[in-house]
Amino acid sequence: MALAHEFAWSVSRHGNFAECRRRFYFDYYQSWLGWEAGGDPDRRRAYLLKKMTRMPMHAGDCLHRALERWFQARAAGEDQDLEELQGFGLSELRLAWRQSRDESEAWARRPKGRVRLAEHHYQEKVVEEASGQAAEYGGRYRDRLLEGLRFFIEAPELELVRTCPPSDWLACEEMGTIELFGTKIYAVPDFAFRDPEGGVHIYDWKSGAAREADRFQLALYALYAEQVWEVDPTEVNCVDVYLPRAELVSQRFSAEELEAVLGEIHGSISAMRALHFDASLGLGEPSQFAPIPADAPEARACSRCNYRELCDRS
Repeated sequence: MALAHEFAWSVSRHGNFAECRRRFYFDYYQSWLGWEAGGDPDRRRAYLLKKMTRMPMHAGDCLHRALERWFQARAAGEDQDLEELQGFGLSELRLAWRQSRDESEAWARRPKGRVRLAEHHYQEKVVEEASGQAAEYGGRYRDRLLEGLRFFIEAPELELVRTCPPSDWLACEEMGTIELFGTKIYAVPDFAFRDPEGGVHIYDWKSGAAREADRFQLALYALYAEQVWEVDPTEVNCVDVYLPRAELVSQRFSAEELEAVLGEIHGSISAMRALHFDASLGLGEPSQFAPIPADAPEARACSRCNYRELCDRS
């Protein structure tokens, strides 16, 4: 059965829509059906560019996968030590670099299960190996990965997470959905558990610096907890864990704050719906999804965008 091109909302979609509507168009409309063999070449091109990643994002993904593997072992009654955890994360990072550098043609034929870095695709200076820049660039994210995993294993602040019995877990890197304003809302709490007193705790692993969007995401998780685990969202303990920086930021949200977040979500959904169309039936009108003006200060974001070649900004 053919996949339906449905309208949905998430914090990441909200951020993309706010930063650059043309990128949002490429992500959710032009790339749709691009996986089909022999299909529209414009869709295929956008789809391949969408499937690329960047080193900061992929290093963060390796960190998440290493932690997910740690929790899987814990659920099976096994304890992974720091050396094993770091070894897995580092092997994933190195494999991705080699794939991206050496297997671009195989990736273009079948991107699923392979990694292609935008830095290699656009031949950025940071991946030049002869000059030594690649070693410095890759080493930066290797160190962040290793330090982040070390903090997870050794930090006293995370002892409650590490020792929580699997029977008390509520979520672990699982895609979930709720409904708000008649719209499917995607959420992926990294880790959540219920303590012996019935309190719900949600942890979100971060591999970069703190952003304002992080607090917004935690507020959504509190609303998610209300629907999925039937708890008072103002009582949910939400924690952003900036692993490489060895920092924790705990949040609780008042009813007034959550009402404001719901208002922002409603406004975002309304703005997206005003431009939504069924991409299975055509490519719509791209001009309705305006790119960032090339001379705007915000155009700095174009230098790290996967789609820069489609906007002639490569």
